Amino acid sequence: MAVVRKNFTAMTSAEKTAFANALRQFKTTSANGRNYNWYIDQHITFFARTTDNISHAHQSPSFFPWHREYLRLLELDLQTVSGNPGIFIPYWDWTVSTLPFTSDFLGSVTNGSVSSGNFSPAWGWSLYRSSIATSFLQRRVGQNATRPTASQVSTVQSRTVYDQSPWNSTVSNSYRNRNEIELHNRVHNYVGGHMGTREAPNDPCFWLHHCNIDRLWWLWQTVRGLDTYQPRTGTTSGVVDNNETMRPFGAGRSPLAVHDISALNYSYA
Repeated sequence: MAVVRKNFTAMTSAEKTAFANALRQFKTTSANGRNYNWYIDQHITFFARTTDNISHAHQSPSFFPWHREYLRLLELDLQTVSGNPGIFIPYWDWTVSTLPFTSDFLGSVTNGSVSSGNFSPAWGWSLYRSSIATSFLQRRVGQNATRPTASQVSTVQSRTVYDQSPWNSTVSNSYRNRNEIELHNRVHNYVGGHMGTREAPNDPCFWLHHCNIDRLWWLWQTVRGLDTYQPRTGTTSGVVDNNETMRPFGAGRSPLAVHDISALNYSYA
């Protein structure tokens, strides 16, 4: 079943409840051979660029396709565990003032902690491999950074080159790198707390943030071309070529395999 990913501000109360309940259920129930903590493990394992030949979630061309496959799997797992094929990952457009940190959705924050309501320990949300010594999900909203503005997003979206050698965080003429540094990293720091760590998926806000990153890439693709991933072939040292499988995903899950979201059974409102 194809789903339409909406801005969280356009979700009905029932859709918000269904999404939050599915995430909590996935904490204690497996689906398709995975549970929620598997996703935290993979983000930690593939977080940073290394010298061996593995895929990486950041600081590399595979940043966009790796997270696209990652979100796609979670969406399917939430549909399975909830028995609701209409469950979708919403996106958070951080350029507008409305925030998702409310008691009826991602949980409100008191003194940096989500201590009541959705995603608090009392409602069944436990932390996993947390580097922060607390039982409460932590956020420091707005203390360490500001959110990207619409103008700043537009500037990044105007980049015409997907990526180029040396394929890392030093590349200046790179849509992937400019998005990752100027938009993606900035929002992780804006939310802070667990979102500012390798184990960021402990915070369900992670999925809304990365859903918006994926949406921006899709909008960029609709202008620049779907099959514009670079590098095409011939790289080493862990840089993922267009046809190479991205770990830890299954055989054939390459950047090329995920370049068209219409083939992945979702779209954006």
